[in-house]
Amino acid sequence: MTSELLNALKGVADERSMKVDDLVAVIEEAVKIVAVKRLNRENLEVRFDRARGEFELYEILEVAEEPSDPSLQISLDRAVMIAPEASVGSTVKNRVEMEDLGRIAAQSVRQMIHKKGREAELHHLFLSYSARKGQVVTARFIRKTDAGLVFELGELEGVVPHSEQLANDRFERGRHVKLAIAEVAEGRREPMITLSRIHPNLLTKLMENESPELADGTVEVVNVARDGSGRSKVVVKSRKHDIDPVGACIGPHGARIKPVMKELSGEKIDIIGWSEDPKKLITAALAPAKSMKVLPSDKIKFADVIVPDGELSLAIGKRGVNVKLAVKVTRWDLDVMNQKEYEEKMARIEKNSGERAPMDQKDTETRS
Repeated sequence: MTSELLNALKGVADERSMKVDDLVAVIEEAVKIVAVKRLNRENLEVRFDRARGEFELYEILEVAEEPSDPSLQISLDRAVMIAPEASVGSTVKNRVEMEDLGRIAAQSVRQMIHKKGREAELHHLFLSYSARKGQVVTARFIRKTDAGLVFELGELEGVVPHSEQLANDRFERGRHVKLAIAEVAEGRREPMITLSRIHPNLLTKLMENESPELADGTVEVVNVARDGSGRSKVVVKSRKHDIDPVGACIGPHGARIKPVMKELSGEKIDIIGWSEDPKKLITAALAPAKSMKVLPSDKIKFADVIVPDGELSLAIGKRGVNVKLAVKVTRWDLDVMNQKEYEEKMARIEKNSGERAPMDQKDTETRS
């Protein structure tokens, strides 16, 4: 049994990439369980001598003047032979021979090692994937379920729920796909990994793979906004005056951005050059609309945007997606409207201000 256990220990340690000390603790626990059952006693302790590959079983006994239960107590005369410093009321550990542990014990140990090893392996995977949250991985599509699209990550499976899918995503079984790790949670059996096709980091990483300027940091991604419908906007800026950040991302004739769009199932990507001037930034973010008047607030990051009737639908976008993305990517709250709507808004504000004036005056007289 000794060689069997040692082989099992070494095999599990190599296979699971676990620390030997952790496995030793598992073995000691397993042998103690067997010993407690066989001897019908709880006051036992097991040590594993790794040098010899042998178990050492001890009974923990209380030192008493007149022992009443030999399975729990020991006389002082016998105790000092085991531990010279023993005294009445203290405890000593007495070596016990464990006979005929045999194959039953070895089997129990192997089962315990396998169980604990698997638990440790899954926890290690949980910590590993948790540390990679937000990173991009390549996974193989294996099936579609009610919960979403299931991908094989190697040791585990991950799911892209409906909320993290692109509208145009269509995958054949076995296809390798780029995804971002969105969430990682400990499940009942194994870690639960939520993958995403709309995570901002996925778009950023794909662009870095195509643009050397992005990869080396010459061009920087300031902000990314994406929508599951297949639209996104990216604000970029250059650290060098002689490099066009938009051109570095798009490439000649779109050579750099087209592979990114293809990987993202045809996603339409607007690349916007950063500007300190909020008017220029907001105007660029509301593309494809072009003619507009931006009226930013001096106190808060809010702007009224007046757009001609013929371009209002372009500025707002289908189901409001374009203006929502513009708000996210610029981090400015925007109220997009035509000239008539703006005039009506100003009239309401002026009217409301006028209605509040008498009340404010009355409050002033009361306070005085």
